[in-house]
Amino acid sequence: MRIYPAFGLVILLAGCSGGGSLGSLNPFNWFKNTGNASQSGAALTLAPRRGYTAVTDTRPLIDQITGLSIDKTASGAIIRATGLAPAQGYHSADLVLVSAISGELTYEFRTRAPGTVLRIGSERLREIIAGTHLSQSQLRGVRRIRVVAAQNSRTARP
Repeated sequence: MRIYPAFGLVILLAGCSGGGSLGSLNPFNWFKNTGNASQSGAALTLAPRRGYTAVTDTRPLIDQITGLSIDKTASGAIIRATGLAPAQGYHSADLVLVSAISGELTYEFRTRAPGTVLRIGSERLREIIAGTHLSQSQLRGVRRIRVVAAQNSRTARP
């Protein structure tokens, strides 16, 4: 009965020796980089070879903007835009940053259209509010914030 533990110990030590064909049994070598990436200088990554495809926002612009406000906070500012949709049922509103050049941030007010056609309804029923937060570092150097809709745009100063 003592032969089995001794035989197991010999096999274990031979597998961890790192030499010959049994070197692949060494658990310390299982996660080492043996591919060509280390030779070519490229880092190992899970990203696709041709990179990620750019995601475009397919939501339409809201019909018009009726209000824009910038509320100061301790950590920066909150931009809040009120828009008027062409009909009831529009949802998932966001302010999408389009450009940030020469001290002006430009946002687009985008919403998702309803799946079914709904009645137009009153202005109060079609009103949508979207907002975003800007930190102090994001506000540094910004002189004007512009929010764009399909029919108009509004501008405010932080």
